[in-house]
Amino acid sequence: MADDTNADAFEEEETQLEAAADALEAEQNEQPGWWRWRKAAALVTFGGRKADEPPPPPPEPISSVRGTKPDFWKLAKHAQKIKSIPPSPKKTTYLPLAQERQKDPEDPSRIYWDMTFVFPVKKEKKDAEEPKSDFQQALGDMKAAVKKRLKKKKKHDFNHQDFIGKVTAAGLVTSAYLSIQKDEIYVRVGATHERLCIQADNINFPTPLDEDRLRIVCEKGLPQYQIEPMKIPERTPPEDGEKTFSRFRAYQHINGKYDTSEELAPLYRRTHEHTGFRGDNSQERTLFNSMRRLKLMWSCINDEPSLGGAGVAVEKRVQQKKILAALAMHNQRERKALYEHWVRASIFTLPSRIDLQGFLPMCCDCYLEGMPLEAYKEYFGEKQGLLMAFKAHITTGYLMMSLFGIVVMLWWANTGSITGDGSVFIYACVVGLWSVLSMESWRRQERELALKWGMVGFEAEQARRPQFKGIPDMDDAVTGRPGAFFPPHRRTCRVAFAKLVTLICLVLSVVFLVVCVYYKKQSPTAGALVNSVGIVVFKWAYEKVAVKLTDAENWMTDTVYADKLISRLSVFNFVNSYFSLFFTIFFYCWAFGNEGSEYGGRSKGLCRMGAYRKLQQDLGILLATQMIAQNITNFIVPYFQLGWKMHTEGGLESDENGVARVNEMSTPGIEYLLVECDEQLDNIKATTMEATQYGYVTLFSAAFPLAPLLTCLNNLLGLRLDAYKYLCTYRRIQPFGFEDIGTFQAIFELMNYLGIVSSFLAIVYRTDVLKNYWPAKWGEEPSRHQEDVVFMVICSFYFGFLLMIRVLIDDVPFDVELQIKRNDFLNSKIIDHVADEADTALSPTALSTSVEVKDRDTMEPYSTYDKLFGRGLEAAVRKVEEVTPRHLRPGSSRAAPADASPKADA
Repeated sequence: MADDTNADAFEEEETQLEAAADALEAEQNEQPGWWRWRKAAALVTFGGRKADEPPPPPPEPISSVRGTKPDFWKLAKHAQKIKSIPPSPKKTTYLPLAQERQKDPEDPSRIYWDMTFVFPVKKEKKDAEEPKSDFQQALGDMKAAVKKRLKKKKKHDFNHQDFIGKVTAAGLVTSAYLSIQKDEIYVRVGATHERLCIQADNINFPTPLDEDRLRIVCEKGLPQYQIEPMKIPERTPPEDGEKTFSRFRAYQHINGKYDTSEELAPLYRRTHEHTGFRGDNSQERTLFNSMRRLKLMWSCINDEPSLGGAGVAVEKRVQQKKILAALAMHNQRERKALYEHWVRASIFTLPSRIDLQGFLPMCCDCYLEGMPLEAYKEYFGEKQGLLMAFKAHITTGYLMMSLFGIVVMLWWANTGSITGDGSVFIYACVVGLWSVLSMESWRRQERELALKWGMVGFEAEQARRPQFKGIPDMDDAVTGRPGAFFPPHRRTCRVAFAKLVTLICLVLSVVFLVVCVYYKKQSPTAGALVNSVGIVVFKWAYEKVAVKLTDAENWMTDTVYADKLISRLSVFNFVNSYFSLFFTIFFYCWAFGNEGSEYGGRSKGLCRMGAYRKLQQDLGILLATQMIAQNITNFIVPYFQLGWKMHTEGGLESDENGVARVNEMSTPGIEYLLVECDEQLDNIKATTMEATQYGYVTLFSAAFPLAPLLTCLNNLLGLRLDAYKYLCTYRRIQPFGFEDIGTFQAIFELMNYLGIVSSFLAIVYRTDVLKNYWPAKWGEEPSRHQEDVVFMVICSFYFGFLLMIRVLIDDVPFDVELQIKRNDFLNSKIIDHVADEADTALSPTALSTSVEVKDRDTMEPYSTYDKLFGRGLEAAVRKVEEVTPRHLRPGSSRAAPADASPKADA
């Protein structure tokens, strides 16, 4: 009877909740345009035409200063908003995507299905067909009892039902179905526009502000928050000539923390206003494009419940194979637009935009347009956008150097001399200057991109890697809370073993390269080809080994893991890629110069020229081989992987006649067939390859000036192939924020130092340039000591020049630093509503107050030094007077000055 009473009470409570939800939905349906005033207010220009329904007056501020971090009352407010969303579990079907797209992009009820998760279908255990004997049954029971006693309590097995329950509680909606082979469960996850706005407010999501609307609001001020009108100057006063002091306007490139308040809604810039497609405004007029929605949905799923998230560690579950894949769905409209403007861009399109203001002072806004980097960032996120911007920057530098390299090669072809001509010295000087200025300009451009993209001060939370494993039964060593900890003494052996394996790999690589050197003596072309292929194979093999070794070291955060892997790959690639070239330029004449007459027998000059020509041949073959291998890896291999995945997952079948037939699949099913991309490892490999190519140019292009041209052509093709593989053959990359390239900046700067030393070391000691231009009054030929002095002077000059560049050129340009301060100030006033400081008003009588100056201090009696700081000064003065002659004492008449007045003498 009690159970029936409880059941009736539960049904009655559920009925009341459903009635309340229906009443809320009916109230919203009675006002179908209740949300349209926000969009109208967002798209109207302040001071111009008015919206159809003006927004209500802003609420009274609770405080003049709003907290930047979500506090308790704010989280409670957001929790109420999440609960007010119509409960998704009660809906079994949702509108098709085509009908959802017909809704207004900022309709709070519009659902964006931007992520899909793939789960395995749990296999049922089959019963044993043959009955067991009594002995087998007893033995099995004994084993089960031992396992039960020794084994810890089994944790709950995470599955798709747990996932759906957590994300539903966080305010998201789901739709699940089986794959065509019935072996995977696809769970579509969607979020309404209102839910995305709430999450953006929870995490202070950086959102660009519209320049014109922000200017109008600032100039009017916010009197309700005690904020006076603000008019930020952009030019100097007329007395100074009204000169501009910044490349940016006062309200340009301002990114504000998103807030759901009604008065701030008009300030946020819509996506069609910053697509970066050079006039293509075909994108939807909404606050968040697909890239920003993916970042917000990732936050909704991964963040803790205190921030409105579901608390699901997606990367950890993928590592555990509980989730087969977390698919960030491609947006077909944005993908096709980026494909047309990036992949199909003209071959004559510059890699990056070049501002001409520095070259043409009279031209204020002159530039040469480059690849649509802004559009690339708006689709793949700031991390991929910054790495692509760095590659485009380096490619532009290669393009400039290739023009000068072609001129030098034509000069060499005309004169027929390499090692004795001064052009090699001039070219080495230009390469050294270019490498230093290129990295310094990138340092400044990096800060400018961080400003424009709202990534200044971005610090990604150092979450624990899902692969990290701590020792059992031990809490965190810092907080003492439940966590994971791995003691250093356990990692020491693993690090030592990794170094030993790396050393063995280096020895094997050096042995192979030495064999190739002797083989190239017999067959130069075939030996150089075998050498190039071997370098690529060794590089590919060691990448596999390095990843395994770094995984075994069990680093806690992704940053430390990436630094260790980058340093390990850089050391191996330096030896593997440059050993044979260093041997050719520095030791070839020592090893083979006195044998035969191929390069002039015992003639040192002819041998040096032969070594330089051999270096040109080896470097050209090596660059060509790596270009082919890189393009095959980025273009051809993914298609083989895609075909195999389609065959195994049911996307490709053969009919009775053996003809391949493509099956129809759902859109998430097709994207699940795409090649899985390990973003971190893929970026490390790609940037390491870029560093290796940069080393070829800075270290050896003095002997082969066409190296920048070959590298430039490779990168021009690579820019398009990288975008093609990410758009067509790879799964979409989950976008993340990024502020700088980190460790790679130090690696490229190290290449600059080594390039200067290597180039002039080869010119001074391995060419006849110094001998041919040596003054006769100093001798016929320079001695070894004089060669050492010349080398040290040249290197000292370049290192001094590099130091001067660092001192004179700021890492952060003045206008960028100024705009960062403006961004912080405007956020504090417009977003956080920090009131102006109240100046104390002075009455007219306060300025005319009489002031009395007394002759002596009446607060306390006068004293002496000895009374305050100890006795000893008076005794020292007496001793000085005793040893001083009487006529030199201060009180003596003889000690008076010569020009003293008669009155003083009297």
